[in-house]
Amino acid sequence: MDSNANNPWYALNNLLDAGWRQGVYTAAAAVVGLRGEKLWEGAAGRVSREPEAQAVTLDTVFDLASLTKPLATALALMLLMAQGKIAPETTLGEVLPEAWLPPDKGGLSLRSLLAHQAGLPAWRPFYETILAAPQEQRPGLAARLAAAESLEYPPGSQTLYSDLGYMLLQAVVESAAGLDLDSFCRQEIYRPLGLPLLGFCPRRQPEGEARVYGATEEGLIPGRPILGEVHDENAWAAGGVAGHAGLFGTAGEVWQLLAALSRAYQGQTAGPFSPEIVRLFLTPVPGGSRTLGFDTPGEDQAQRSMGRFFSPRSVGHLGFTGTSFWLDLESGQVVIMLTNRVHLGRDDKTKIQSFRPRFHEAASRAMGFGT
Repeated sequence: MDSNANNPWYALNNLLDAGWRQGVYTAAAAVVGLRGEKLWEGAAGRVSREPEAQAVTLDTVFDLASLTKPLATALALMLLMAQGKIAPETTLGEVLPEAWLPPDKGGLSLRSLLAHQAGLPAWRPFYETILAAPQEQRPGLAARLAAAESLEYPPGSQTLYSDLGYMLLQAVVESAAGLDLDSFCRQEIYRPLGLPLLGFCPRRQPEGEARVYGATEEGLIPGRPILGEVHDENAWAAGGVAGHAGLFGTAGEVWQLLAALSRAYQGQTAGPFSPEIVRLFLTPVPGGSRTLGFDTPGEDQAQRSMGRFFSPRSVGHLGFTGTSFWLDLESGQVVIMLTNRVHLGRDDKTKIQSFRPRFHEAASRAMGFGT
């Protein structure tokens, strides 16, 4: 009899491997922890579907996609608020140039943008306009295009997940900080926490060409590289640094970042994070389903990506490439799962949607939660 048959961590390894063999992704890495202690980490698959592709390891770098929103843009704003440079009720008109900010956008608060309640559309194919523009006109063009879009609903009246809001928030960070989003995050957040890789445009960093990346796909722009360059078309056209997408990292570095946030939430010293501001950002906004930058569990228990054993007091986010993290502020559970599911076809979301809760429930059981 297999001595590992009843080992829940062995079962979690098998499940991550099964996701690869069942065609949910070709590459995956995951970390599971409880109350700041890492309990398990694993990797499965190969970095692409090519027959000679390298095996995935815990050092494999993944395109984190929309995890950029909470783990870069929101954290940058968190630090700027702690420094007193901006506040949740600061409006775009107080920070951004009046010359390109239409009147209906000037009154939008940072709180409404962070919580996806600003009235902006979900997505637009800005990459077409950006790539058609001269190179010297491309920096900052995504934010100006987002500002020019008509509002789809009165600000504050509903929640609509929006990439455009985070394009504008990138402009806010860069205006308030005097640095581009990537430089600010690296200098003020990631490096102080001992995270040497986490950041944007990884191939341009020292030893970036030598690192191993999970493959994505060309997507809507034929001929694009699929290793180590952002999958999101709007972010790629903008040069790889964007408020809504573009962050790259390993599962281990995402774990370290979330562990620091969790410590700050509990009132402990945690690098650059102020406990008071962290609690503000991780608390759901009134009348909304999100916090300032983070998602919360859905109402439909069966459909929740983190499964049945995370409490309502959890925060997290999903990424289009197949990435996710969840942090339970009540029980202390943390599950990070990074995959490259778009490499096998961006339009088929059903496999990852069914796999995520299975994996999270197995992780929760291994930590002693659930039945």
